[in-house]
Amino acid sequence: MQIAFVSQYFHPEPFSNSEIAQAMQQRGHDVEVLTAVPNYPAGEFYEGYSNKQKRREIWNGIDIRRVFTLPRKSGALRLILNYLTFAIAASWAARFGHWKKPDVVFVSQLSPVLMGLPAIILARRYKVPLVLWVQDIWPESATFTLGLKNPLLVKPLHWISGWIYRRADHILVQSAAFPPMITRFGIPDSKIRIFPNTAPDCYFPVDPKDAKDKAQLVPQTGFRIMFAGNIGESQDFDTILDTAKALQADTDVQWVIIGSGRDLPRVQERVANEGLTDVFHFPGRHPQEEMSAFFAHADAMLVSLKDTPIFSLTVPYKIQSYMACGKPIIASLDGEGARIVGEAKAGVVSPACNPKALETAIRDMLGKTDLERKQMGQNSLHYFQQHYASDMLYDQLVQWLQEAADTCEPLK
Repeated sequence: MQIAFVSQYFHPEPFSNSEIAQAMQQRGHDVEVLTAVPNYPAGEFYEGYSNKQKRREIWNGIDIRRVFTLPRKSGALRLILNYLTFAIAASWAARFGHWKKPDVVFVSQLSPVLMGLPAIILARRYKVPLVLWVQDIWPESATFTLGLKNPLLVKPLHWISGWIYRRADHILVQSAAFPPMITRFGIPDSKIRIFPNTAPDCYFPVDPKDAKDKAQLVPQTGFRIMFAGNIGESQDFDTILDTAKALQADTDVQWVIIGSGRDLPRVQERVANEGLTDVFHFPGRHPQEEMSAFFAHADAMLVSLKDTPIFSLTVPYKIQSYMACGKPIIASLDGEGARIVGEAKAGVVSPACNPKALETAIRDMLGKTDLERKQMGQNSLHYFQQHYASDMLYDQLVQWLQEAADTCEPLK
């Protein structure tokens, strides 16, 4: 197949989109990517990239086209402008750019849902099917992230989201809890299939002895709880910090926070103000290819989300990454993510936004033997291999795309 791959986020940004495109190519398909200039999560353009540099590149044989982008920086206004800029610039490129005629258009839709617009234009222009993979539910993701409550803003977003979803021939969703959020827009169940996230092949169990280069960046004493990923409002670091304060007096828990994000300066300031600098460690953001080596020096991995209804439907991407590395998990979240950690017997779970419950869960983890924690890690890896193995999922995705290309009526 000739596949047009549309998403605002792509290599070198830390999303599975890059691995999915490579998997398509490795299975004999040609992939052209329409994306933005990379600036997630820090909000600034990556080194070597700008609106004048590397707008077109070949990466591992994949043709990448980047449209004009306003970086996210900080604040709701900049985020809105970032969203709108991509939708407009990518739609122009989809309508007037020179593309190899695709057999199918595939959209990896995180936020914003507006990235579906250029995909619709491409599908209509070449009269081919559109497959949309929904990972963030709109408009709820927008109303939470941007703090939107005014019905004059929320209702149009609801209409736009439904309009975009109805243009797809097939909709894939990242969680078993998502389908009702799609069918509410008048989309039949027959168009919806569950396609969960996996973890890149660079995530796998590593022995600490084989990751000595990371030992100097991670404490080698105490019980090390590690968080890896975006540090934003959604990750609810206030609950983490409240819990750390409660545990500080009578435990030797060391918190290792790997990553960056818009909330990092505030989190670091509060760590200093709360007298937690001795137990919090911020190694910074590192390539995901190095994460398995970092995880080798963790006693348990932490995943957290705020207690919003929309987040209870999602399975955070980091859960699959933690599981692929065979690590026990401490989860501070609700809904589908909590269910999976519990079902897998992969760790301990506490309700979102509840410092006391998280403290209890961590004390429970601390009270377990090394053998019990090792078993949790083995359970994590086994569950990943059974439900999220990349080869299995990518084979399924390519099969669905081939079926869409072979059987779907094109967009009218």
